[in-house]
Parts: sequence; structure tokens; C-alpha cells
Amino acid sequence: MELRQLEAFITVARRESFTRAAAELHLTQPAVTRQIAALEAELQALLFDRLGKRIQLTGAGETLLGYAEHILRLTDEAREALEELTAGRAGRIAIGAASTLATYVLPPLLTQFRQEHPGIELSLRTGLSARVRELVLSGVVDIGLVTTEGEPTQQDGVLTSESLGVYETVLAVPPGHVLATQLTTTVAELSGEPLLAMTTGTNLRTYAEHILADAGVAARVAMELDSVEAIKRMVEAGLGISLLPRVAVASEVAAGRLVALTLTGVPLPERHIVLLRRRDKHQSAPLLAFLAQLRQ
Repeated sequence: MELRQLEAFITVARRESFTRAAAELHLTQPAVTRQIAALEAELQALLFDRLGKRIQLTGAGETLLGYAEHILRLTDEAREALEELTAGRAGRIAIGAASTLATYVLPPLLTQFRQEHPGIELSLRTGLSARVRELVLSGVVDIGLVTTEGEPTQQDGVLTSESLGVYETVLAVPPGHVLATQLTTTVAELSGEPLLAMTTGTNLRTYAEHILADAGVAARVAMELDSVEAIKRMVEAGLGISLLPRVAVASEVAAGRLVALTLTGVPLPERHIVLLRRRDKHQSAPLLAFLAQLRQ
């Protein structure tokens, strides 16, 4: 069955006339007759009774009419949905993000995007950077946001890696700490200090270990936690100090509950927020709009 045949069938049924249907469809009457005949031949059923100059639906025709109208309604809805998607007014974006980025970087960006594109559905999956990379490779998410040391490198020909900005690491201390009156600190000053660290294997833990090792400072990990939020609360309680992303402690610093010291003399590469995506994955209009916002 072809859509034009169903459209002709519905029009003839409503107008109860091949002539009036042809006029409405801007076709010749023979053209409409041929479409109905082809439909009847394919279905092996008579759709209209020809009663002199009058026609009426047969039982088969009445059965088909409901289905035909439903099919054309779905077709119109599909066209409208695709037009909305192509125009960037509707659709879905699946995002993968490292947990810290999802917690401290994405919320205001997603809020702004939702306000500007209310018809677009957003899906967010979080995890370690390695897991986010797997989600991008498998096509489960459209894009991934992770952190890396230094400018991103192309580790897989399927993926593109693009730096969106620098992700600064600072030393977070409670207001009463001996270093709290300083604006900056060297890694050497951390020697002997109780360090609150993320669990082994996370990017933040690896970067902190590199910083300390490069300065020849032996880390004294007083507590290992799996949450940046938990680490901040422990630092506030005076249980130690920690190397954390500046963006993660911004609200506590503004409220006077923590002090963030800039690390100086650190020769290691800066950490970057990196956008990952498959080269061969289609970029929809909504996704392109979101990427533009991320880059901005």
C-alpha cells in the first residue's frame, strides 16, 4: 500500500464520489480510479460498491477506512516530529560525564539550555572518565565530558577529543588552618599534612599523586573517600586538607567555609575538560546547539 493510494481512498470515501475526490486531490478522475483499483488488487478486496452514479463503502472498505486514517495521522505526526527535530526544537541528547563535572560544571549549563530549548529531552549518565569513554564508544551517549592531564590526545581513531577549558586544581583548607591566610602555596608546604584524597583510580587522585611525586613530597593520606562532597565536609570539619577542583569548592569559598589556595611551581600539565564524541555518529540539530553552548 502506498500513502497516495490511501489518501485517494479516504478522499473518495468522504466525498462519496470519484469526481469530487479527484478535484480535491488536483488529479484526474482516471488517475484516482487507477489508484483505487491498484489498492483493491493488492488487498484482494472490493472497497466500493458502484451503485449507478453513487458509490458506497463495502464492508472491507469500512474496515480499511479506520486503519487508513490512522496511518495518515501517524505519517503527519512523523513529519511534524522530524521537522521539529531538524529545526532543533525537539529531540533527545544523551550525555555522559565524569561525576565531578556532572555535579559542579553541568548544572548551570543544562539549566540555560533547557530554558532556551524546552522541547529537547536531556539524559545524563555519570561515572569515572574511563566509563564515560566506553559509553561514547558504544554509542550509548552522544557525547562525553571527562578530565585529562594536558591537552587531549587522540587515543582512538573512532573518537575525537576537544578541550573545552582548563580545570584548575587548588588546595582546599579550613579557614583556621595555618595556610589559610595565604593566597598561594607550593606543593612542598604540604609535606606532613593530613591529606584527604579521592579513591585510587580516579583522575583527581592520579593528578594529586603526580603533583606530590613531582615535588618529592611523600603523601600522607589520612582518609580516602569516593565523593568530592564528602571530602569538602571533612576539610570543613578540620580533619585534613585536600587537592580539589576550584569549581567544586567555589560555593564553600564564597560562604567562608573553605579557603582555596592556588598551587604555584607545579610543572605538570594543566587538567582540561575534554569533549569526546564518535567521528561517525550523526550530530542532530539539538546536539549541535548544545555543543555550541559548551564551546561558548
